[in-house]
Amino acid sequence: MKYRLNYWLLPPLLLASSLTAAAPVYAPYVDMTLWPTPNVDQIGVRQGISQFTLAFIVTGSGNCVPSWGGVQDVEAGLTSDLLTAIASSIDKFRTNHGEIAISFGGANGLPLAQSCTSVDGLVNAYQSVIDTYDLTHIDFDIEGSAQQDSASIERNFHAVKRLQQQATAQGKALHVSLTLPTMESGLTQDGLDVVRSALNHRVAVDTVNLMTMDYGHPVADMGAAAIQAAQAVHGQLNNLYQSLGKLKTSRQLWRMIGITPMIGVNDSAGETFSLNNARSVSAFARSTSVGFLSMWSVARDKACPGGPSPWASSDCSGINQGMGAFAKLLKTKTAYWGQGVVQNPDYGTGPTGTGEWSSAQIYLAGDAVTYNNATYIAKWWTQGDIPGQTDVWVLVVK
Repeated sequence: MKYRLNYWLLPPLLLASSLTAAAPVYAPYVDMTLWPTPNVDQIGVRQGISQFTLAFIVTGSGNCVPSWGGVQDVEAGLTSDLLTAIASSIDKFRTNHGEIAISFGGANGLPLAQSCTSVDGLVNAYQSVIDTYDLTHIDFDIEGSAQQDSASIERNFHAVKRLQQQATAQGKALHVSLTLPTMESGLTQDGLDVVRSALNHRVAVDTVNLMTMDYGHPVADMGAAAIQAAQAVHGQLNNLYQSLGKLKTSRQLWRMIGITPMIGVNDSAGETFSLNNARSVSAFARSTSVGFLSMWSVARDKACPGGPSPWASSDCSGINQGMGAFAKLLKTKTAYWGQGVVQNPDYGTGPTGTGEWSSAQIYLAGDAVTYNNATYIAKWWTQGDIPGQTDVWVLVVK
C-alpha cells in the first residue's frame, strides 16, 4: 500500500524540516543615479551575479512623471545619456542571461504613489516604466513618512493589482516585492499595515524584503540582528495570514522573506555589517529557505581608497575587504530569475568593436571604431564627435 503525505496536515515547523532547504535568489541593489552610471552587465558577468534590483524610480519633473532618482524622467520617446547608458547595459546583461527588477520609492524623493492623485494615473506611470524596461519584477521600497500616508498606500496597491491583472491578460507574470524597514523585533505597525493593504487588495506578493540596517542605535552583531528580525517577521507574517484566513506553511513564509543589509558602515552610528555577518546571514538563509537576499549596494562592495572609515559612503563599504567580497558570500549559483549568467572576470575589459565610425550612432565608453584607417576607443558616451578631432576618442592603432 502506498501512502500519500498530506503536507497541509503537518505542523509548520515539522513541514519546514521535512523538505530540502532551497537557495535564495540574490539580487543586490544598484544605485543607478551614481556617476559614472553603473554598467550592470559588466558588474554582473564579472562577478557572476545573475540579477539586480535597480534603484530608484520616484517622481520627476512633474506630478506623476516617473524618473530615475528625480534626475532623469522616464517617458516614451525621451532620450539622454543616462537613459541610453541604462538601457544599453540592461540589454547587454540580458544577452548574457541576466535579469533585473526596478525599485520604486526609497528614502529620497517623492514616491509616485504620493504624486499621482488617481489610480489610473499611477497605473499609467508604473506601466510606462514596466514597458520601457520590459519588466517582470518590480519592487516597492516604502519607508519613512510614505508608510504613514494611508491614502497613497491604498492607491498604490489598487494600481499594482491592476498591473498584475493586465500582465496576466497578456500571458505575462509581474512579480512584486515590498521592501520595508525593520527593527530586530520585526516590522513596525506601519510596515505590517503596508503588507496588510497589499494582501487586502489581493496583490500577489512574492517577497517581504527586510531592510536590516540603520536600527538607530549601536548594534554589536548586525548579522545576529538581521537573523532575529527575519525570525520575528516570519511570525508576524504567519499571524497576519491567519488573521486574513490565508494559511501558509512555515516554508512558504520563509520563501516570502528577503534580507537586505547595508554592507559595511551603516548610516546609524555603531552599526557595521561585516564579512562575518554576511557569512552568518548567508548560512541562515540557506538553512531556512529564505527566498531572497540582497544588499545596499553593489557600488559599496569594495574598500574605500583611503582605508577604513567611520562614515557611510555611497561608493565603498568603509571596512577592509576585497572587491566584491560581500557578493561572494551572499550570492547563490542555483537560484535565478532567468537562466543565470556565466561568470567571466575579463568581460568588458577590452574594446567592443562597432565597425566604421558613423555620425548617427551612439557610442559608449570602451567602444572601438575605425576612421580614416585608424582605430579609436571612446572614453565616454558620444555621438557625432569625429575621431581624432575631439578628446572623447583615444587613438590606439594607426
